[in-house]
Amino acid sequence: MKSITAVVVLTLALLALGGHGKHVESKVADKDFLVKQKFVFEMLQHIYQDDVFVAKYDTSYYEYKPWEHVGDYHHEEKLQHFFEQWKHHPFHDDQVWTVMYDRHEEYAVGLVRLFMYAKNWETFQHVVFWARQHVNKQLFVYSFTIAGLFRDDMQGIVFPAQYEIHPWSFFDGQTLEMAEHYKMHGFHHVKQLNNVYNVVMKSNYTNFYGDMNYEHGLAYFLEDVGFNSFYYYFNLDYPFWTKGDEHHVLNKDRRGELYLYVHWQLLARYYLERLSNDLGEVPSFNMYEPVEAGFYSGLRGYNGVPYPSRDNYHNFYKSENVEYVKNVELYTQRIMDWIHKNGKHEIETVNQLGNMIQGNVDSIDKQFYGSLDKWYRYIVNEGRPFGKYQETYPGHFMHYDTSIRDPLFYEVYKNLLSHYWHLMDTFPEYTKVDYGFEGVKIDAVHMPDSLSTYFEYFDADISNAVNVEPSVEHHSDALHAFGRNSFYNGSSYVIKARQHRLNHKPFEFVLDVSSDKAQSAVVKVFIGPKYDEYGHVIPLEHNYQNFFELEHFKVQLEAGVNHIKRNSGDFSFWVSDRTTYFELYQKLMDATNSDFKFKLDQSETHCGVPNRMMLPKGKKGGQVYQFFYMVYPYHEPTVQQYSGYDPIVSCGIGHGSRYVDALPFGFPFNRPVHHDYYFDVENFKFFDVKIFHRDEHTNVA
Repeated sequence: MKSITAVVVLTLALLALGGHGKHVESKVADKDFLVKQKFVFEMLQHIYQDDVFVAKYDTSYYEYKPWEHVGDYHHEEKLQHFFEQWKHHPFHDDQVWTVMYDRHEEYAVGLVRLFMYAKNWETFQHVVFWARQHVNKQLFVYSFTIAGLFRDDMQGIVFPAQYEIHPWSFFDGQTLEMAEHYKMHGFHHVKQLNNVYNVVMKSNYTNFYGDMNYEHGLAYFLEDVGFNSFYYYFNLDYPFWTKGDEHHVLNKDRRGELYLYVHWQLLARYYLERLSNDLGEVPSFNMYEPVEAGFYSGLRGYNGVPYPSRDNYHNFYKSENVEYVKNVELYTQRIMDWIHKNGKHEIETVNQLGNMIQGNVDSIDKQFYGSLDKWYRYIVNEGRPFGKYQETYPGHFMHYDTSIRDPLFYEVYKNLLSHYWHLMDTFPEYTKVDYGFEGVKIDAVHMPDSLSTYFEYFDADISNAVNVEPSVEHHSDALHAFGRNSFYNGSSYVIKARQHRLNHKPFEFVLDVSSDKAQSAVVKVFIGPKYDEYGHVIPLEHNYQNFFELEHFKVQLEAGVNHIKRNSGDFSFWVSDRTTYFELYQKLMDATNSDFKFKLDQSETHCGVPNRMMLPKGKKGGQVYQFFYMVYPYHEPTVQQYSGYDPIVSCGIGHGSRYVDALPFGFPFNRPVHHDYYFDVENFKFFDVKIFHRDEHTNVA
């Protein structure tokens, strides 16, 4: 059944003069949807325990074996390999899983297919329950989440934040150990609120006990759970191992170009943050020389095994990595040869390069060009074998939800992106003709000349990290009776990890734009550095790669003067912090048992970037950055935006209609700038802004 929401639609449209602001539209979940939502919440709580369900599932669930019900699945011939593989070599929690290894990838492909091909909701429930009981839990969560993103009958279903489903990938061992202690000691001295034990405990970043190097001072940025979750979900939206299905064709979204752009933007944003901490350019990874920046993740798995750390000046060029280094050399040369033989200057050429570097299934020749993305990860993970299959232990670099914690991630991807810039060097340089917009001029920019950032407390529900006993009936606790199993001695409990997280005060801009006629246009806003770490102005010829996109929207210009106003809270692809698992459960219970409305919207969508992360921290005395504004002719995309899917409950992955226009990602900074005066056009404007970091206690600079 595809319809999962009631007819009622609530619109909270924020309109701005000259263009629309963000439309926060919501739907109200119907009863059918609430049943499905409850099942998802139940499957994702305390995932490493298979005997703690409060809801009573009949024996058909416990006895279910999907290979005995092949008629309940579409494309049953595509499932046979997984069934055979599972019968001979099941993948349980005694093994450590990562999608980066070919053998592990096979399990992910098979399990996702199993979830996706279930013909109806009942079959889907049964096979999810089977996997929840038997399959390695990281593999299960990965596959279940992807199915939730793409199945028609799961559109709009809310998954708790990944850092609350699997807190082991986001919070250090000390935090998780202290969470266990609270429960082991019976929540001694913890006051109950509404019959719930409420624990809020401080969670440190990894630099708390001493920085290994200057990069560790950026732990608040590198380890931000929202930022890490964004990267995790991006890679689940576009799994490298699949083209998608008939309804979600991933290459329609220019997946290769998007892969390059997302990593370019991560690098640009990281550089902005480095400047706030008096650090310079991101180094390029040299696999032949010792790496200056060591790394201590502080993470450990559910099994208690800590993730490997790396000393300062660690040398990756050693015997265990020789094979990986040779593969990087081989595939790098092949890709560089392809770049310099290229004679086409089209978006599709960029898309092809991105597919080749990632080594996804849309690569023009995956066998010949390999996957530089994967081989670099192997080098950083190193080649020490373990286990019966002699695979290396998959540390933080082998998981999407932990890899961007490491400053070396940015060094590696700077190497990978160098191929993009080599390609763009073969394209013609943009000139004033390409940049200009005849008859249109930005007369003035109105915005504050100073902006403020600050740290604020953020709480994440890490109750999943604490083991619970098998459930017993206890009707005095409504939430437990409803199905939430974080429960102790007659009462529910919630354990929250509290961290300082970067945020900024809201700001807005107004563009005075003159147009000689009524016409459609797009507005793009970037932030970039003005000065390097030594206080020297960075020429645009050396700075164009460092601009980070903040906003991109369509406007309808009228003849004459237009005043285009935009508030930072209305910026398009930014989202609010996620509602905690505990609060989601409460809302679901209230919606199921009363007239409370369980709303579905995109304000916290998985595919958005945390809006707290727009601005770099700046400094207490102020740090100068520059905003870049552009008004440009509207280039209509091939497929109209939002067509083919419901943007209220879906990110529209694979529909080819996610984007505002048909411009190359990153335009006008997507090609090298050799002549900065080409930017001297009337529809471009730079604006200097000083960002102050406010003290949390005094709220002064």
